[in-house]
Amino acid sequence: MRLKKKNFILGLLIILSGGLLYLFTINDAFLYKQPIMRITHVENGKTVGIVDEFKNHDQQTSQRITGNILNGEHKNEKFKVHNTYTKSRGMDQKFHVGQLVFVNIYQKKDKQTVSISHYKRDTYLLMLCWLTLVLLFVVMRSNGLRSIVSVILNFILFLIIVQLDVMWNITSFFGIYAISAIVFTALTLVLVIGWNKQCLVTFAAIFFGTATALLITVIAMWLTDDKGMHYEALDFATQAPKQLFLSASVIGLLGTVMDAATDIVSTLFELKRSQATVSFKQLFESGRQVGKKIMGPLINVLLLIFFAETFTLAILYFRTGNSFGYTFEWTMSLGLVQTLISGIGITLVIPSASLLAATALRGDD
Repeated sequence: MRLKKKNFILGLLIILSGGLLYLFTINDAFLYKQPIMRITHVENGKTVGIVDEFKNHDQQTSQRITGNILNGEHKNEKFKVHNTYTKSRGMDQKFHVGQLVFVNIYQKKDKQTVSISHYKRDTYLLMLCWLTLVLLFVVMRSNGLRSIVSVILNFILFLIIVQLDVMWNITSFFGIYAISAIVFTALTLVLVIGWNKQCLVTFAAIFFGTATALLITVIAMWLTDDKGMHYEALDFATQAPKQLFLSASVIGLLGTVMDAATDIVSTLFELKRSQATVSFKQLFESGRQVGKKIMGPLINVLLLIFFAETFTLAILYFRTGNSFGYTFEWTMSLGLVQTLISGIGITLVIPSASLLAATALRGDD
């Protein structure tokens, strides 16, 4: 009875926190410097067909939007805005009554002109974050809270590393991200697993898999003289493109290797706890079997992420008349190489994690 009452109160607090967060985010316009407008009326005009220079057909509709400013010096003032959107929504948006949008207000002589900049999305973002935190807590309790803390700390650390890179503006910056990858790993494992033998074994397996896969990648690039690697295709590359590519590869590689190593080592430690007499050979073979089971799904996840990242840009290239070879070379090749690097890391960490865990657990006999 006491447990049911405790769970009821906990559930009530969770729902209350979500409601309060929602109410705050839809009324937090005072926190922003840029004017925010609440759309109060929308009048849609006539829809007409359009054709661009590449013979792409679409439909275009104009909107007359009326809204009230919620913050700043123009607070409570009413403005009318003209908007045009297409059916494809490729470069524009359709707006509805009740939406909150950021606007730009220009003063031209005695007349003020208003244009919509973009949506106010903090409500959606924070509510999704709230839902993620709640699910982690409900499913994993204390472990979920530690996972949440590790994610937050790693995110803060990553922002600090990026800021250091921007401030120092050094040529050889790959080392910064390589060191940060080690810190990410150690911080995550200590918070989630705790400071114990399992943590050390997992860290050693991750370090070996990541370092070896990266070394193989660098050697392969050196032997092939980077042929076919169009680093200049990286979006918004403002520093050495190759180092940016390797830095991004290290972060992605670390995530996949950590996933595989944690699963294998955790399984073997749990197996040892449940069957104290299990032998070294049985532990090693069990680790390999676990690795075989998770390797396929992990690699498929990597491929799906790669497809998701390149899908829209690839469609744009195809729609503008580019061949498959050219599109692949300039939109997909780098992402596919990063996927292959992560796949190599997964393949290497399976035997290494199994061997390290089996060796460490044999000492407990």
